Amino acid sequence: MDGKIYELTSGDHDAASAWAQDLGVRHFDDEFSVQGGTLRTTRVTHYDERVGLEDHLLAVMWQGNNYSMFIPMYSARAADAVRLFHLLRVTEHRDGITVAAQNPKRAGIAEPADVAKEIPEVGLLEITALTKTTARRLPGWSGARVPSGELFRDTLDDDTTYFLLATPTAMVTVLPHEARQAVAVANRLAGLRVETVA
Repeated sequence: MDGKIYELTSGDHDAASAWAQDLGVRHFDDEFSVQGGTLRTTRVTHYDERVGLEDHLLAVMWQGNNYSMFIPMYSARAADAVRLFHLLRVTEHRDGITVAAQNPKRAGIAEPADVAKEIPEVGLLEITALTKTTARRLPGWSGARVPSGELFRDTLDDDTTYFLLATPTAMVTVLPHEARQAVAVANRLAGLRVETVA
């Protein structure tokens, strides 16, 4: 929006409340009715123990009838959050929400949406559309050919194994629950079919 990038995260109705609670929010300073829901904002100082940094942000939470969205906004005021929701069109559906720009010159979608999904006996999956931009994240080497596309195996800095499944329309990053199950997870992923719809 207006040259700044914001990350919008959505979930069920209580997802935004859980995020606010994790940040230590006890109450919100402002409340507005926008886009068929309630927009709340408050200033938060959050200390990330993993990296030892303190963040000062505006915690923004929107709740509709069945779904919610939360946005950490840095160097922002409540008026910026309201302006963001005037530049976007949020629509609730039976199975989630969609977000689109109402004024593409001032607000747009910088990257395709990611979906996180936990699957028992497989692990945590992060799914995004395969585009020219996201394809740059694919490894420079060839992966194993599987029925749904190409499967890559790699390790994180801490030697944790992860997989990347590239299908014709999606890119799926998979963090197995347990490293010792990596072979079993790879076999399950070989039969996994994932598609994104534009």
